[in-house]
Amino acid sequence: MQIRATYKDIWALAYPIILANFAQNVISLTDIVFLGRVDEILQGACGLISTYFFIMVTIGLAFSRGGQILIARRSGQQQYNDIGRITLNLTYAQLILATVLFLFLKFTSPYVLKLFISSPAIYNASLDYLVYRPYGLFFSFFGFVLMALYTSIGRTRIIAAITGVLCLTNIGLNYVFIFGKLGVEPMGIKGAALASTLSEVVAFLFTVVYLVYDKKLVVYNLRRLWKIDFELQWRMAMLSLPLVIQFIVGLGGWFVFLSFIEGMGQRELAISVVLKIIYTLFSIPSWGFASAVNSVVSNLIGQFKYSQVFLAIMRTSLMSMMFTLILCLILILIPETLLGFFTKDITIVEGAKPVLGILVAIVLACSVSVVVFNGLMGTGATYSSLLIESLTITVYLSYGYLMSNVYKLGLTYVWSAEFIYWVLLAVPAWLFLHSERWKRFEL
Repeated sequence: MQIRATYKDIWALAYPIILANFAQNVISLTDIVFLGRVDEILQGACGLISTYFFIMVTIGLAFSRGGQILIARRSGQQQYNDIGRITLNLTYAQLILATVLFLFLKFTSPYVLKLFISSPAIYNASLDYLVYRPYGLFFSFFGFVLMALYTSIGRTRIIAAITGVLCLTNIGLNYVFIFGKLGVEPMGIKGAALASTLSEVVAFLFTVVYLVYDKKLVVYNLRRLWKIDFELQWRMAMLSLPLVIQFIVGLGGWFVFLSFIEGMGQRELAISVVLKIIYTLFSIPSWGFASAVNSVVSNLIGQFKYSQVFLAIMRTSLMSMMFTLILCLILILIPETLLGFFTKDITIVEGAKPVLGILVAIVLACSVSVVVFNGLMGTGATYSSLLIESLTITVYLSYGYLMSNVYKLGLTYVWSAEFIYWVLLAVPAWLFLHSERWKRFEL
């Protein structure tokens, strides 16, 4: 399928991904919200450990993004037979990657978490979360392959349907396992982890059934059992490796940032977890548009429509900012109502209110920056994007550490590190795209 740089095509790609991202984020957010009704420590622990776990998930997501860039490029070139070969080889790679990360989570996490968590209660609760949660990696990584395929060929509606199943199943199972309903003993944070994993199993089964009956995929030769193509695996690895490192650095930086706040106290962590929920929800449209522009850019380059690449990124950035502005009105007009939805602790609500101003600025900066940066990745200039990310995260963590541990200023100053991060990420990415040096990258 050949994609155009029109608002219509961008929106057609983006809106199912936005819905899918919303449902995907509901998994961790539901865990946090439900546990907030049980215990403040469990809520804080879930906010921290879910970020740690998501670093592992992000490795699979980043690797699939490399496959997505390749599939979108072949789709733009109308080389459909190659799409099946790339997709099956991406599946093999994801299975191996999921196995390695599963073993890492099960056997090394107690030692890694010890380095970052000072509270024994939060540390023990975090380990409880990891009893069941790592098993979900195998099912979520397969989902990333599906997302890469359907996004690249311009059929994103099914992604929303599958993640809708994931979302609804997770909410129901969370209610049963966390609070102990339908004859089940209350499991607390272990129940949250079990519910998330089982919901991914249900979504996986739904996906398999859909794939079997999707006749539109026949043209891509997906039902052929392709052998492992080591040359293709190497090409995907070289394209994806900087993205994997970049995603680890980015999300790992967020985990370290939260660990700085955890060192300020359990109350500060609880406040920041609530703020993180709102931050995550309000940035969902931006990440949807970012994923869409990644495929749009690669597809346009595959069609040799270089003049439309920058136009597509600008239009997507504008759409992302407009959607985010509308969401921010909710935060500005009814802040206490919104905060009260995620916590019943009035002291957490009061502690979070002074930070909401900078949070609005952060979300708006993210809405443009994440689209521009993903547009850069869509060109195939993944090593350039890694360099930009690495330099930015260094400044981000240095600033966050100074604000929280050296000068010991309030959460508003600490959270301002996020705003600095998004600005520093966007400027060099924008300059690189404007220079058109990306035209020399062949995939």
